[in-house]
Amino acid sequence: MKAGRSLQELAFEIERQQKAKQDFIAPTSQIGLIHSPFSGTSLTLGKDIKQTFGINNLAHGQVAEFTGIPKTYYDKMREEAPTLLAENVNTWLQMLGRDTKQNKRLVRVLDGNVRGLLSDRYRPLDNYDLAQAVLPVIKDQNLHIVSCEVTERRLYIKAFNQDLAEEIMRTGHDHIAKKDVCSPVICISNSEVGNGALSIIAGIFTKGCTNLAFFDDSKMRKYHIGKVTGTTDEIQAVLSDQTKRITDAAVWAQVRDIVNSAFDPHRFKELIGRIQETTEQPIEGDVVKVVNLTGEKFGFTKAENKGVLDHLIKGGDLSRYGLFNAVTRMSADLTDYDRATEVERVGGRVIELANNEWEKLAKAA
Repeated sequence: MKAGRSLQELAFEIERQQKAKQDFIAPTSQIGLIHSPFSGTSLTLGKDIKQTFGINNLAHGQVAEFTGIPKTYYDKMREEAPTLLAENVNTWLQMLGRDTKQNKRLVRVLDGNVRGLLSDRYRPLDNYDLAQAVLPVIKDQNLHIVSCEVTERRLYIKAFNQDLAEEIMRTGHDHIAKKDVCSPVICISNSEVGNGALSIIAGIFTKGCTNLAFFDDSKMRKYHIGKVTGTTDEIQAVLSDQTKRITDAAVWAQVRDIVNSAFDPHRFKELIGRIQETTEQPIEGDVVKVVNLTGEKFGFTKAENKGVLDHLIKGGDLSRYGLFNAVTRMSADLTDYDRATEVERVGGRVIELANNEWEKLAKAA
């Protein structure tokens, strides 16, 4: 498990960002990149706003996507020919500015850096409001926050129910029976910059080894679509701020209700039963090849593959459950919190593989 910040540190940072962030609706034709050998590449907002900001990696990716410049080529210009990058981007921004559907953008800024370049119809669900909605529920439900973080991309709050626990029995290479005590956990996450939806995903927390895993078959997602379902863009454009606030309040009420009901004991017991079955599904093929094929399937790097293999061998449990544990344990070694959370979800996907998929993987030779 990647620890991240303490709850107090998270609360302080969310409140700080709430006060520090700025939003601008800018004409596309007045947005541009400039490069200086001294200050690097910046994004400038033209004659109406007259401000210049740094730009983070995520926003660079959104500029590339919006202008239609392939990301690999964009990154190559950014590294080797930043003046050429600015010329390319500015040319396409001028052309896009003539399109009535794309002639304005929402520019999100934090601490002097552009963190998001989004549609002007994007309706942010802010981290501050999310925290205000869910933290009282977490306290009332006596949930324990095991990990939380706010990154350039997303906010994460991971909390488990201390009052529910089930055991998973397993046998390692020493043939001695061991038990893992698990509790249900949820990951509440949100992006203010268009990097995915508001999401509540269920999983398990293994207390002894402090591993986290999340499962795709139990989740709530609320996309930042910026409009009431069924409305057109034209209707959304004329909705009052009061109506939009009411819509957002309904979202937060929905989130509170889902957190309140997220820890169903029967569903948790069913999930533990599914996981228990994987302790009896051995890795029958070449262990290295099984790990490498797992990495190919789920997009691991070579370093991540090595980490999974190391933890699998160290754990001594050459089963589907052992591989699941090795994947989730490897996530704690990663420096990037966003990536660590992705890998925790991959752990769940190892459990969720269809039996025929697992058998093919397990027998790799």
